[in-house]
Amino acid sequence: MRDMRGGSDYADGLVLDKELAHALRLVDPVSQDPNYWFRFRSWVVSNAAAELARRRLMHELTVADVMSSWARAVVPTAALAAALAGLLLIRGPGLPTPQSVGVEELLVSEVEGEPIPTALAPATSGAVAFASETF
Repeated sequence: MRDMRGGSDYADGLVLDKELAHALRLVDPVSQDPNYWFRFRSWVVSNAAAELARRRLMHELTVADVMSSWARAVVPTAALAAALAGLLLIRGPGLPTPQSVGVEELLVSEVEGEPIPTALAPATSGAVAFASETF
């Protein structure tokens, strides 16, 4: 790559810029209305005036102002959460917690008679047994 201040690379760049400028001139709104960009800037600034004024006021806010605005919403919410937590703690013990039960205990608990492995007949006690063969 050669130096862009002189030489063929610089000349090629100028040619491309001229072609690009000519192509973009067709879509430039100034070609049909010379005051377009002035009116566009005026429109943007006038529509943004309220937001710009709000941001100017925000510059004057202090940390104390922000904390007081937060306090209006946060303090009542925190008081309500503390009162609710106090009620839950004072209410006393609730229902007893359920005891964990293993799968084997669940399969044989409250089952009348013998569990399934002992109910299998000797003929069906092989590797594969179907329920229709035993019951």
